[in-house]
Amino acid sequence: MFIHPKLIACTLGLLAVSACEMPNERYVDLLTRADSSLTAKQDRLRRDFNLGAYGRYDYDEATGAFVLSDSGFARVIADAQFVGEVSRRDSVWTWAWELPAIPSRLAIMANAARWYGWRHRIRLLRESGWHAEEVDGWEMTSLTSWIGDADGAYRAPSSDSSAFVFLLLTKVRWAPPGQRVESLIRSPRSHE
Repeated sequence: MFIHPKLIACTLGLLAVSACEMPNERYVDLLTRADSSLTAKQDRLRRDFNLGAYGRYDYDEATGAFVLSDSGFARVIADAQFVGEVSRRDSVWTWAWELPAIPSRLAIMANAARWYGWRHRIRLLRESGWHAEEVDGWEMTSLTSWIGDADGAYRAPSSDSSAFVFLLLTKVRWAPPGQRVESLIRSPRSHE
């Protein structure tokens, strides 16, 4: 049986890439920089937009609009990108690009993280299905925010409360005064 030399070379190359991970020291340095960056962005969102002070959030599945509100009135609007989720049932991380309910246009930053993981040999950025806790979800969100240069992040329960869902926020802005949430959301998902 003849096996073409190029096939052998490609196979060995793929095995080498998958077996050769970024050294742990470099990964920890990258994660530390990403966490520091996201912490500063979150502090700014808390200071400038009172992030964390609103009773409800809604997002529009069709447009990716994310709205923080009180008493039916929109307070803050942002564009959302999904990063992934940590299951509260079995403690497993799943990237947004693998979640069937997430449209691909709302997982663009998660896909960017995936490709970054391939280029820089970071297995956690390119694979779903690994054991994870909430802190791991925040770490993947920090890295994705750093890669995609998001304005900040938000962690929310899934609609059935079976998972922690991690989102990135971009184009964060004040809602027009007196704007009702339902006027901004066409395909709603909400949580109080």
